[in-house]
Amino acid sequence: MSKLKIYAFPDVVLTKKAAPIARVEKSYFKLADDMFETMYDAPGIGLAANQVGILERILVLDVDYDYEELEGEFPKPGEVPKNAEVFGRSIVTNRKPIIIINPEIIRKEGKIKTSEGCLSVPEYTAEVERAKKITLQYQNIDGLTKTLDAEELLAVAIQHEMDHLEGRLFIDRLSPLKKEMAQKKLRKERAERESFGHDLMNPRDAKKRGF
Repeated sequence: MSKLKIYAFPDVVLTKKAAPIARVEKSYFKLADDMFETMYDAPGIGLAANQVGILERILVLDVDYDYEELEGEFPKPGEVPKNAEVFGRSIVTNRKPIIIINPEIIRKEGKIKTSEGCLSVPEYTAEVERAKKITLQYQNIDGLTKTLDAEELLAVAIQHEMDHLEGRLFIDRLSPLKKEMAQKKLRKERAERESFGHDLMNPRDAKKRGF
């Protein structure tokens, strides 16, 4: 597995719509693995291909895992706890990874407001309203068509990542005034990072796991 670059606002790739995947080739196994490596290391609970510069309709999720950050030297064989895996600087347990290709929401029910963050929108959170329950139709990594009933956090995470595939960030769902304020803040912070020679904030500096 390889860690990928996470693109951040205002990178143009985040405004582009991802194309459907016509055929699930073996190369998507590698892409999904790399996306999980990147997501767990960040750490985040979801990642869409747009966020790593790939305009194809694939996303990965894991909303239930536990992690702790590595401190000091990389652990030697035998030092990692049983049933744990190391992704970059994260020791991850209780993984429940989901790979979703060509997603389509076929049913929505109810409303829920939650505070959302995003690996592509560093150091910013805002309350967003989405469907509380959804039924999703998608293809798995074997190319088989599946359906998934999701609610609350999983439903929110899926909708958040699907927004990425449409070239939309969660700040695009804010009121015009709040969106403008968020964009101004994010541009200023990015300019400050770049002035110190940092192209992108380390997602580990964020206060909570994002999507």
